[in-house]
Amino acid sequence: MTPILLFFYQIGLLVFGAVYLAVRLARGRGLPGIQERLASYSPEVRERLAGMDRPVWIHAVSVGEALAARPLVEELRRRFPKKSWVVSTVTPTGREVALKQLRDSRTEVIYLPWDLGPVVDRALKRIRPSLFLSFETELWPVLFDKLGRAGVPVAVVNGRISPRAYGRYLWVRPLMHRVLAPVGLFLTQSPQDARRYAALGAAKDRVVVGGNLKWDLDAVSSNGVPPEQLRALLGMSGAQKLWTAGSTHPGEEKIIFKAYSSLRGKHPGLRLLVAPRHPERAAEVEQEARRAGLEIARWSELRIPSPRPSPFQGEGAGEGDAVILLDTVGELAGFYRISEFVFVGGSLVPRGGHNLVEPASMGRPILTGPHLENFQAIAESLRQAKGMRVVRTPEELEQAASRLLSDPPQARELGNRARAVFQENQGAVKKTADLIMLRWGKALS
Repeated sequence: MTPILLFFYQIGLLVFGAVYLAVRLARGRGLPGIQERLASYSPEVRERLAGMDRPVWIHAVSVGEALAARPLVEELRRRFPKKSWVVSTVTPTGREVALKQLRDSRTEVIYLPWDLGPVVDRALKRIRPSLFLSFETELWPVLFDKLGRAGVPVAVVNGRISPRAYGRYLWVRPLMHRVLAPVGLFLTQSPQDARRYAALGAAKDRVVVGGNLKWDLDAVSSNGVPPEQLRALLGMSGAQKLWTAGSTHPGEEKIIFKAYSSLRGKHPGLRLLVAPRHPERAAEVEQEARRAGLEIARWSELRIPSPRPSPFQGEGAGEGDAVILLDTVGELAGFYRISEFVFVGGSLVPRGGHNLVEPASMGRPILTGPHLENFQAIAESLRQAKGMRVVRTPEELEQAASRLLSDPPQARELGNRARAVFQENQGAVKKTADLIMLRWGKALS
């Protein structure tokens, strides 16, 4: 990327960053990890980084990418047992997942440094990476340029470009060509993603379809609580059924609460757990539930032994008034496992959808909205196999949920089809690790 383009890019980034930070401060929210984002690390982090011998740096922007990174990191650790690792994220929730699932004695977790020359220089001086792996859609012009100039190989892993992003990138194709130039390998989720990278200027001999790493996620409950214990903590008997609405966004909870209010009258014993994509919205979701006339209880309080009765136990429990609010990170999989069916959010509103693989891997019947741009290939595989149902209106959501509750064999068939699609699409972790090893194995050993 030319110096003049980099200069104007950084000026724009500074202006945007200053406005963004000012707005957050005005709202009393601040910016978590601001020192690390400026590549100013604590003495403990500096000491750990100094003890690493040219680690592999893996960047996973948020929760979904951090979860997808786990099986690949585990495979690479097995192949390169002496190597150290640095994992960076952008969002606090992504960082929390990375700390829980990826950090160990040879792995440090940090926030991605802000994409400004002096900041990136400081980060590279501390980390001294031997390889940089960027997950999915993370393309950082200054960081890529600095890595390339320092002779550090760069690869895009599990790469994808949504239709919306592709349209925007085409407007600045000459710029994108220069941004992508330092990348030595693009491992894309699908042939369509490969074509889009090539159309934006990626060298065709560097673009390989690696498959989607999210198909290789296992179905192990990440909260470590056995299914029977989860049900007990919720006061649920064997006859009661749980509907989990995961990764929801503003506008979706209102629709879900309305559907649940109607469904619980027709299906006694139905429980609802709602997991907002961003747990910091917990208070907002609580207010929405109360406006719908529903009691609500936070999981962070229910999971801690308390002398006060659970909202699901004792007199009135059969009324099913209380909704569970999952206000923690990294525990959604456990609730998917014990659910009669799931709704995956970010899809009834235009957010591009969220991870459909987790419930599919467990054979859970899946309902989702039509906005699935961020998971196009996965959604299409499930749709073609009739392994999920797309609902477009609040009425369709209620009707589809009611059918699943009224017809258990039909629900099981839907879940079985989803599970079959999951099993058929596994293998991306091995292929990705093989290609990384083929290209850079000697340098990493």
